Amino acid sequence: MNIKSVLLVLMCFIASTAFAEDSFYCPENEAYIKVGMTESQIIQACGPPLSKHDSGIQVTKRVPVTQLMYSSINSGFNYGGTNNLYDQWSLPKGPAGVSLQVNIMNKKVTGINYNGANTNAMSICSGGSFQVGDNESNVYNACGTPTTVNNSFIDQPIPSNQKPEVWVYQNDKFQSPFSLTIINGKLQSINLQ
Repeated sequence: MNIKSVLLVLMCFIASTAFAEDSFYCPENEAYIKVGMTESQIIQACGPPLSKHDSGIQVTKRVPVTQLMYSSINSGFNYGGTNNLYDQWSLPKGPAGVSLQVNIMNKKVTGINYNGANTNAMSICSGGSFQVGDNESNVYNACGTPTTVNNSFIDQPIPSNQKPEVWVYQNDKFQSPFSLTIINGKLQSINLQ
């Protein structure tokens, strides 16, 4: 392949990739739009769209989640009925490889995963039990300090009684079109093409 072919392939790849933004400048009325604006604010900033259509795709947003992970290091090995030489944190003695993951959002338990299976409540920790919806402190009181704390994001569906609506704009014939996803009258995402 010559250099021109490589550049052409690279440009096609970059042009076909969609980018999501939180804000965007509309030269039509020399104004910015940003996620969270109402339909009337968008029209004020960018003018009417070229087209509108309903989207059958469920829209999600990235939500921060803290994952508390507990793993048993010294479980299930009693020698001649004696206690283990050292204690694991707070899970009772059991089969090797016990793992517990608790997802926390806004200081509340939103998910519990025990050995790869989802559950709604947990009573395996020696300090008590907790369930989905409980405060984060209930987990710490029941299970102690986690082995690992992971701060991550999950994609959570945006609740809506309406289908998402997609508005398509094009500033001029020399620029690629961009689309706006509107849910319940509010801008949820700006997608550059």
